[in-house]
Order: sequence, then structure tokens, then C-alpha cells
Amino acid sequence: MTTVDTTADRPAPKKAKISQFRRLLWHVNRTDLGWLLKAALTGLQLPARAKRVALLKQLPTKPEWAEASRKLETDGYVDVSSIVDRSLAETVASFADGKVSRLQELVGRQKEGHKSFWVSLLDEDLINGAFATDHPFVRYALQPAALRIIGDFMHDLPQLSDVVLTLSQPTPNQALSFSQLWHLDHDDKRVCKLFIYLTDVQDTADGPFTFIPAGPSKAFRNSLKSHMSDAQVFAKTGPDAVKEMIAPRLSSFIVNTARCLHMGSRIQSDHSRLLYTATYIQQPRIFPEPPPRFRAVGALTDLERTVMRL
Repeated sequence: MTTVDTTADRPAPKKAKISQFRRLLWHVNRTDLGWLLKAALTGLQLPARAKRVALLKQLPTKPEWAEASRKLETDGYVDVSSIVDRSLAETVASFADGKVSRLQELVGRQKEGHKSFWVSLLDEDLINGAFATDHPFVRYALQPAALRIIGDFMHDLPQLSDVVLTLSQPTPNQALSFSQLWHLDHDDKRVCKLFIYLTDVQDTADGPFTFIPAGPSKAFRNSLKSHMSDAQVFAKTGPDAVKEMIAPRLSSFIVNTARCLHMGSRIQSDHSRLLYTATYIQQPRIFPEPPPRFRAVGALTDLERTVMRL
């Protein structure tokens, strides 16, 4: 018997307005008070955390994974190009190339256009705002190496929050804005992003992901400023603290973006940058849980269901 999936015919849920309570949480989370809130929420869900820790221990481990987790803890970032599954990365790249070949069509369908310097290319893959769990972008994010490295850093099985594909393009004569300016991510207290360059990033003109490692970024830990200019940042750290991720296609790296001040997508004329990003947080989420981002397709392990909150 064939089952017809009718969810594609349902209208996407309306985006809720940000409540004053959520705004308050956002400001609290920008300071060390957020750690107290995180500890309180975790204390209310100790059995669930115990289950996640037990599932994390079921994942395989390798010395190079343990070393990568240690570097993520101390420096706030780690290059995992030689660690992650190359075949999964190639599948992601092939899928992304297909999207780019239909760029103009997808630009016309884009749902969020507040960032003029990049285009999100996966909107058409969502049903009611959720990705299928067999999507190649989801499978890359679920590979054991990534979950173990991030999980050991968090001392907890991470929650996969989102996957995105963005094409950054030049915006001549426009002032820098949003993620082109220096900022920290405050989705939660621990936020790790797994990136893959899907085009070569050979120099500054390609708009590399640019950041300040965890140590020098401490100067901005309790800053209430959302996005900062180069002058504001260098007044505290100096430009020597800045690290640009100059790397070839299929390079992959993990950054704790809640701890490392960062920016990117400063693309120069005649250049572009195609980037995969998977975002992970540590449960329980400080903010109210958003609508499901993933929908189950096929058989899933208990660990995978827990990572995606299914």
C-alpha cells in the first residue's frame, strides 16, 4: 500500500513575533547570568540529561576525535577536514552545486531576504519548516565524528538545531550589516557550528569566515552590544588576534560561536562563497523550543532521534 504525504500541501506556520519575555532571555543570555539560568533548567531535567550522556558514550571514539574536542574546548575552534567523512562531504557538495545551478529561480523563492549579501538555497527542501532526516545536509551533521567531538566538549549529546546552505555575494556600495559585523551567537550558552567550504576560499576577497579565538574573545563575554565594527573590536584586541579561515573547497571546521567573536561574508567584486553550516546547542534550550526543524523519514536510532528532538 502506498502512503501519500500530504504535509506538503499544508501552509507553513506563521512566524511568531518576539515576545518581551524572549527579549529578556536574550539579554540575560548575553551575560554570565545565562549560565545560572542554564544550570537551573538542566537541574529540572536531570533524567533526560542522564539519558543523553549515556547515548553520547555509545558513540565510537578515536584519539584524533578526543584531541579535536580538547582543542575546541581550549581555543574555541578546530579544523576537522581530515577527520570528517569525505564521502558525506562530497555528497553535500554535489547537492549544493545542483542548487547553485538554479540560483536565479531559488532567489525568487527565498523567504527571508533581510541579508542582502547572501542567499539561502534550501527553502524548497522544507515541509512545514522541517528537513527530512535523510537529507544529505542532515546526514552530514549526524556523523559520529561531529557528534562525538562536540558532545565531548559539551559533556552532553548535542542538539542539532539547524542546517543551512548560503551563497555569499558582493554588495558594492552597501554598508556592512548583520553577520558581516563582529558578533557572538546567543542562541544558547554553548553554540557550535560545523562548516564546510563548498567553494575555494583562497584569500580575503572570497569573504572567509573570520574570528577571534576563545582567549582574546573573553574581552567581549558580557558585552550587550549586538554587532560591532572593526574599530570597536580592535580597540580591545588589536588586529593581530584575528584568524581568517583561508582553505580549499571541502575544508571543514567547528567553531564555538558563542565564545569566539566572529564575522564573515565580506565578499569582494567578482567573488562568491558557498557555505554549509550545521548549528548545535546543548540541551535544554534556554529559549522556548521552536517548531520542529526535522521530520522523521525511515528508520532512526534512539541517538539520532534525541539529537533532533524527534
